Amino acid sequence: MKRIILSALVAVLPVFVLAEEAPAHDLHTILEPYNPALGVVIDGFYYHEDSDRGLSEIKEELPGFGHGHAEEEHDHGTENGFNLREVEVYVSGEVDGYFFAEATLAFTPEEAEVETAIFETTALPWGFTVKGGKFFSDFGIVNRQHPHQWSFSDQPLIYELALGDHGLNDIGVQGRWTLNDAPFHLTLGAEALQGDNEQMFAYENGDELPAHDGPRLGIGWIKAGPDLGHHHLLQFGLFGAGGLHQEIHEEAAGTNDYFDGSSLFAGGDILYRYSAHGEHGQGDVILQAEYFLRDSDLDLYASDDPGAPLGDSLTSTQDGYYLQALYGFLPKWRGGLRWDQVGLTNETREPGEAAEAFGDSWRTTAMVDFSPSRSSLVRLQLNNGEYYTDTGTENVWECYVQVVITLGSHRHRDEQACSGHH
Repeated sequence: MKRIILSALVAVLPVFVLAEEAPAHDLHTILEPYNPALGVVIDGFYYHEDSDRGLSEIKEELPGFGHGHAEEEHDHGTENGFNLREVEVYVSGEVDGYFFAEATLAFTPEEAEVETAIFETTALPWGFTVKGGKFFSDFGIVNRQHPHQWSFSDQPLIYELALGDHGLNDIGVQGRWTLNDAPFHLTLGAEALQGDNEQMFAYENGDELPAHDGPRLGIGWIKAGPDLGHHHLLQFGLFGAGGLHQEIHEEAAGTNDYFDGSSLFAGGDILYRYSAHGEHGQGDVILQAEYFLRDSDLDLYASDDPGAPLGDSLTSTQDGYYLQALYGFLPKWRGGLRWDQVGLTNETREPGEAAEAFGDSWRTTAMVDFSPSRSSLVRLQLNNGEYYTDTGTENVWECYVQVVITLGSHRHRDEQACSGHH
């Protein structure tokens, strides 16, 4: 991490030194060779929840959704008290007449990573675009967003439980076609990704499991909607994905079971925006919903237990959805409500056992946020959830007080608006 920070400082420092020494009218000339736009986002919050054993542990052990087995350690996730989710350093720019590029480094107190690093064509004919590198998949609505872009302090439950804290963010290539000059909007997209998601498309690459060359994951989607004029946007979407998946389960006896197979998901989304063109977002309305169904079929490939039913299947099917609404009730002020439910379908079959059906979990969320400018946001959010566990349901309250600060130029290429709402 120290090397990454030092490299970033070495790269950026000459720009600030030259700018400090130069007259104001020469700044553009000096900065022009440094084609990329630079930006930094600081995303932090105060958090409190009232469960006895920690909400992240409860989520890990939700029947059907949970991935905890025997003696595995729990990821304690968000802590009560102060949290720094990440500091995001963003660089973007037009490369030439043919390519655009952007990269995002995400720093947390524990680690640093390349969150995204992409190139994208800008001059292909007939509405085609090709993107490559590491990026958030463009299916649905929420997955394509960086955490600081979320309309709430946390992501919908189905995304967190099915795809993990980082969503579907992977290395690969995307092809996209957009219909232009038509009385309606239509976009078709497809992605081939390496396949390295922590929840649904994991690749363990161990000696006990078979090797698979990448790409190991394919995704496709369609987005369409009528042209309703300057004030309204209505968009419908369908998406689906399939890929290889491996899991290692640590059993109670201290043995490991090794699973190899495939996972898939499918779903749909709807988005409506009304732009009132009021002062700093007053009167704006955003309504959106997504439904997500996942399914996995894994074979017990190997086991440390000589009596394990090798070749038998571990199957699992779960679903979930969310509905949310945002309203700009005053200039720079916005309120939001969200309803989450997961596990309407919730069935799992372990090797050598009969299939089991489990209950559902739900959560309600209310938030209000204030954006003094396009560069800052303060948010208060309350969640109340009822979580289905092996020992009964657990009710948990959560509270967030979040601050998002943006320095410099910061607008992702696929972003309609940054943290503020104006």
